[in-house]
Amino acid sequence: MKKLAKRIGVVLLSGVLFTTSLVPAGSAFAASANDYSIALKDSIVFYDANKCGKDVANNNFFDWRSACHVNDGADVGLDLTGGYHDAGDHVKFGLPQGYTAAVLGWALYEFKDSFDATGNTAKMYEQLKYFTDYFLKSHPDANTFYYQIGEGNDDHTYWGAPEVQPNPRPALYKADPSHPASDILGETSAALALMYLNYKNKDAAYANSCLKAAKELYELGKANQGVGQGQSFYMATSYGDDLAWAATWLYTATKDEAYIADAEKFIVLGNTMNEDKLKDKWTMCWDDMYVPAALRLAQITGKQIYKDAVMFNFNYWKNELTTTPGGLKYLANWGVLRYAAAESMLIFVYCKENQNTELLNMAKKQIDYILGENPAKMSYIIGYGSNWCIHPHHRAANGYTYANGDNAKPAKHLLTGALVGGPDQNDRFLDDANQFQYTEVAIDYNAGLVGALAGAYKLFGGAMPENPEDPEDPEDPDIKIGDCNGDGSVDAIDLATMKKYLLTQDATSIKLENADMNSDGNIDAIDFALLKKALL
Repeated sequence: MKKLAKRIGVVLLSGVLFTTSLVPAGSAFAASANDYSIALKDSIVFYDANKCGKDVANNNFFDWRSACHVNDGADVGLDLTGGYHDAGDHVKFGLPQGYTAAVLGWALYEFKDSFDATGNTAKMYEQLKYFTDYFLKSHPDANTFYYQIGEGNDDHTYWGAPEVQPNPRPALYKADPSHPASDILGETSAALALMYLNYKNKDAAYANSCLKAAKELYELGKANQGVGQGQSFYMATSYGDDLAWAATWLYTATKDEAYIADAEKFIVLGNTMNEDKLKDKWTMCWDDMYVPAALRLAQITGKQIYKDAVMFNFNYWKNELTTTPGGLKYLANWGVLRYAAAESMLIFVYCKENQNTELLNMAKKQIDYILGENPAKMSYIIGYGSNWCIHPHHRAANGYTYANGDNAKPAKHLLTGALVGGPDQNDRFLDDANQFQYTEVAIDYNAGLVGALAGAYKLFGGAMPENPEDPEDPEDPDIKIGDCNGDGSVDAIDLATMKKYLLTQDATSIKLENADMNSDGNIDAIDFALLKKALL
């Protein structure tokens, strides 16, 4: 990958638009070699790997993914295909899926100029609509919302590709007047309201259908209050935060002041631990939307109580939260990087209107840590940089089964853009698919990351190598990485040449030394993925 980044990158990066930094004059930030635009693109692409349903292969970045679980919903007489697998497993859980769609929608709403400038808007719309298409299917009437497909414990006994996973899968849980799920309904309502705001100038009819569903789901969650189901995997400790969060977006979409009155009531409900959630020490995640809800209320109402709630959280993270020797803010050991990314997104949103150099510096350090400025000298986003996790806990990418312990082998496929869980408190990372807390990936992990990278691009701009290397190997001018057919250029013909070789192992028409994209001595699916990524 070092060759890819430095050689083929000189051609590709030269066409990227880099914005002027919006950091105020006089602010001092350490220079970063990281290209936030590339990392942003990759982090969005990741969602293609977790798509579910009949249309998975449509415009999918990963050619190892195709249609799966095409009978979802058959047990209740509905078409509930679509949506996204949760993590390395294949369940469609309601809470993290609603959360992820809402946070991604917020990222586009706050930082659309970053997506436009980096050429990522169209793909972002595509991912968001794949979420909301599924939500609309799952809402057959005003008082019903199906939110979990697949039984988690059964699903976790299977290690293999989703395309061949045995059917059927039950529509396990739904929200209706007899079954509360205010947390899930709040998150999904927010996602749909945000889709209305992001999409109304693109397709007004579709946007209006999303707003209608957002209102109905919110009213269902408000009328019958309580948390939903998630088996042992996703059990919420609160729902007031989710309803408050949804209400702020419904207000933004409708300007109905009743939603703000609701939000101010719901945000003080607290959680099952009886914590004061206007003094929240956690961060944005599927079980805690108090800080983003407070940030939204501060933006809308200007009230000091919400400004203080936001700053309490930021100051705790800055001054009191455990920090690793390498500089990572360490909230919890399972998926620690998702929290660092989510907090960074919150700070970048806040600092759009409230410049704070210390907060910006902290958030930037978290993102740069994720991208490789850490003691392990590795990127925690797969496919970014020159060194990353090769054993992600992800069945589709792994490409093996449990037989003979093959699931512990390096993944067959490059899971481009996936944020892995991350290191321990001593900055140590175990690259082991069975060490879930380190190597698991999930749709909610990447949600805050996308927003943080879009914010980092807006506030700090892109990164361009000052003295890019010549695309040829100085030691061997005949080697030009990616030029598989040896015609002197790198283009779609080279991709076809590599694909033919992988299928037939016929080496007569390929320059093997040029096809080894990551310099590991093998020509395999990872090289194909790296070449495809570079061309895109």
